[in-house]
Amino acid sequence: AEAAADNGSAGSTDVPRKRIQSPQDMDIWMQSKLLQQLMSFAGELSEAVKAKPIVPESLEKASPLVRGLVEMLDELERWIPDFPPLDQPMRFGNKSFCKWHARLTERAEGLLRQALAQVPAAAAFADSLAAELAYYLQGSFGDERRIDYGTGHEAAFFAILFALGARGVVEKADAANLVLLVFAKYIRVMRCLQSVYVLEPAGSHGVWGLDDFHALPFVFGAGQLTGLEDEVPTGEVYKDGIIRDHADRYLYVDAIRQVLLAKKGAPFHETSPMLYDITAVPTWHKTHAGLVKMYRAEVLGKFPVIQHFLFGPTLRWPGDTDAAKG
Repeated sequence: AEAAADNGSAGSTDVPRKRIQSPQDMDIWMQSKLLQQLMSFAGELSEAVKAKPIVPESLEKASPLVRGLVEMLDELERWIPDFPPLDQPMRFGNKSFCKWHARLTERAEGLLRQALAQVPAAAAFADSLAAELAYYLQGSFGDERRIDYGTGHEAAFFAILFALGARGVVEKADAANLVLLVFAKYIRVMRCLQSVYVLEPAGSHGVWGLDDFHALPFVFGAGQLTGLEDEVPTGEVYKDGIIRDHADRYLYVDAIRQVLLAKKGAPFHETSPMLYDITAVPTWHKTHAGLVKMYRAEVLGKFPVIQHFLFGPTLRWPGDTDAAKG
C-alpha cells in the first residue's frame, strides 16, 4: 500500500478529498487508527518541547527540512504586502485575501517541492508528496470564499507535519523544531493574515471557546510549560508581568497575549471564561491532559470542523483501509 501511495500525483484519482459526510462516516473516523495516530503525534510533539523555550538562534542549527519549511512560510508572509486590503464597507472578510489565496493555490506545490528538495532521502517520492500536500497547504490558511479561518484550517497544517513524519521525511530529532520553529512561524503568518484581511472566525466563538481561531498553540504550549510552574504559574499566565517576560519564549503565554490584544478593554475572565477557568488547574501537566482531550472531542471529533478534513495517499480514509483489511 505504501509503494502504491508513492505513485499518487496531482493527476491521479487518489488526490486528497473530503470523506466525512454522514454520522456513519463520523463513527468510522472516531474509531480509526488514524485518529489515534494523529493524537499520538500531537502527544509526541508536546513531549518534545517540554521545558524548551523558543530560541530564535536555533533556526541556524535546525535540519535543512525545518529551515526549508520556515523559508516557505516566510515566503507566504512576504506576499501579504503585494495584496493590500481593499477599502470596502464590510468590516470582516477583506476581499484582497482571495488574491493572496489564489497565489497560494498556484504556487503551493512548487513551494513544497523546494522544501522537500532539502531531504535527499525523499527524492524518489518528493514530487508526488508535494502534489499531495499542496491540497493541505491550500487548506491551512483559511477559506478564500468565506474569508474565514478556524481550527479545521489549523488541523490541515497539523496534517502536513503528520504526513512528513508518516513518510519518514522528518527525523525524531526534528520534533521540537517542528513546533517551536515551523508551527510557531505558521501561527505568526496566520495572525498577520487575520489582522490584515480581518478574517472571520469560522464558527461564531471559536469552535470550542478557547480562542476565536486557534487550538494547537494551547495544546503544544501547555506541553512546553510542563514542569515550569515556578517560572510560569498556571494561575498567573494572563498577568502583565508573565506576558511581558515569557510571551516570546512560550507558545501558551504568546497565545494568551494574542487573546488579550484581540479583546482589549474587558477583563480576561469575561472575554475568555474557559481560558480563565483553566488557570485554576494547578499544574501544566494536568492542563495539557485536559486540552488534549478537548482537542480530540471539540476539533477532531466535531462534524462541522472535521467534515472539511482531507484524506489521500498518506492520510488514508479509514473506511477504505479497514474495508481493504476485511
